[in-house]
Amino acid sequence: MNFFFGVKSKIFYSELQVPMFQNRDPKKKDINLYEAYIKNNKWKISNISSNYSHHDFYLLDKNVINNKKFFFLANSTDLQNFNSNELIDLNKYTNTSPDFRSNFKINIINGGFSSYQSEYPYEMTKKKGLIISQINSLANTDAQRNYLIFRNIYYLPIEQNFNGYFINYKNKKIVDKFQLKTNRTNIIEISSSLIKPEIFFTTNEYLGVPIYLSEKKGHLSFEHTHPPHEYILGKNKFEIISNLKKEIYEIINK
Repeated sequence: MNFFFGVKSKIFYSELQVPMFQNRDPKKKDINLYEAYIKNNKWKISNISSNYSHHDFYLLDKNVINNKKFFFLANSTDLQNFNSNELIDLNKYTNTSPDFRSNFKINIINGGFSSYQSEYPYEMTKKKGLIISQINSLANTDAQRNYLIFRNIYYLPIEQNFNGYFINYKNKKIVDKFQLKTNRTNIIEISSSLIKPEIFFTTNEYLGVPIYLSEKKGHLSFEHTHPPHEYILGKNKFEIISNLKKEIYEIINK
């Protein structure tokens, strides 16, 4: 099961295009789009299909997207298993190959837009761990502004603060520490002085999807990072990443 999310700020907003069909089967199914959010420490959901359906897609705009909500596909039978105390893997509809994704489009006010194919797998909601994301790979020193957009979806209906860090791996120091929140699309502006190969973004508790947004004169570049083992070739890549995580853990827990 996959979830879909957007982002909204005073400077930019997003739109989502979620297919009604599976990528190897163009026929529309008896499937609805739901929004999910936390209220009074419980998961709440609403069927928003009728308001946002458009031919073969659900098209979500800035009027429904915010930094707390996320969205998923299900039918009425699936919802019989809904649990307000924790997210449940309700169906396998979006467990496809290639991956079932939404089109995540971001717009800057009075400027351009950029997009990429996005999803948040259910399996990630049940895990904790340490994120490693190299800022230099996607942020741009020539841009006027750079942002880290970090989305966390945790299976429990909690809105809890936790720490994010920019660390200098070369000299083993924390260069910036900031607060993030669970079950939220978090937005952090990145100083251009931090866009260097040795600077990494990390967390030491909750996982999520790190996305980088660069803006210059109304033009945007927008993309997410991949897990670090996807950048390394060789049979021992997981051992390399494991050792790297140990080193980064020691830096943020000195």
